[in-house]
Amino acid sequence: MLEFLTNDNWLNPQFDYLMYLQNLRIHVGPVFDGFFMWISKFGEIEIPILVVCLIYWCFDFKSGVYLFSLNGLGLFVAQFFKMSACVYRPWILNDKIKPVEAAYRFAGGYSFPSGHSQLAASSWGGMAFLLAKKHKFLSVLIILGILLVGFSRNYLGVHTLQDVIFGLSIGFVLIFLVNALINWCEKSKDRYILFASIVNVLVALFVWYVLFKDYPMDYVNGKLLVNPEKAISNSIIYAGWILGVINGICLCARFFPYDAKSASRKTRTIRGVIGMILALGILPLVQYTFDADLSHLISFALMFAVGFVITAVYPLIFTKVEDLCKK
Repeated sequence: MLEFLTNDNWLNPQFDYLMYLQNLRIHVGPVFDGFFMWISKFGEIEIPILVVCLIYWCFDFKSGVYLFSLNGLGLFVAQFFKMSACVYRPWILNDKIKPVEAAYRFAGGYSFPSGHSQLAASSWGGMAFLLAKKHKFLSVLIILGILLVGFSRNYLGVHTLQDVIFGLSIGFVLIFLVNALINWCEKSKDRYILFASIVNVLVALFVWYVLFKDYPMDYVNGKLLVNPEKAISNSIIYAGWILGVINGICLCARFFPYDAKSASRKTRTIRGVIGMILALGILPLVQYTFDADLSHLISFALMFAVGFVITAVYPLIFTKVEDLCKK
């Protein structure tokens, strides 16, 4: 079904584009490499999640629920396509492509779609959507930043144009679909339990799918081009995060929603400071699960715990402590 993604007539113009950028890198030297590596970090999970946490805890509960939902569902859709298409990285499809070494070290697994582009579009795009009515200029700047994240993946040579465009498209489409979903759930809080239940089933099916589907096993000079085991492991890690986040926000929205706006500035500041200390303490577990050679079950459990703690456990603790302080 997705064979056209690796068709020569379809890919050759994209390789020409990557070669143009590669020649530009050679001409100007490494002057922009560090900049685009830095820009790419805004398409990783840690930075946008810290911002979403602050919104969720300290500024607007419903907006936080929306942004966490975007993050989780965006990752789910992107990983499904990535594991279904199994498209190789540009330098495997065309040996003339030489990515920036620093980016190459972190660009494993399959290529389509670009996870950085999707995550940037869904996380930062959701924020731009929320700001659009009152802060149009800031919203436009965020959108330009998202596009720059996508371009950085091309400039660094780790993704083709189709990877970036489809990754961005997933995020931008979900901005509107998830907004409609959250508005629907808000009409009856019980719908959040239905939302979480459906996601639980879909993610369980996804884990079964990635564990038992067939993967391309192509060798060059006796070396496997892409080891699917690492891609499978990453998918299960993301599955744990998705379930932790979605179950956390849905349980919180259904059983103990709080009004972040009504709290005093001092209270919200304390929430934010303690929450950031907590998040900065446990978010390194995210990178650890990707780097360490852990079993699927342990990786899944660790990521579920990280997502659930920041979306349900910490809000439950600070709302109960604040209620006790009022008494």
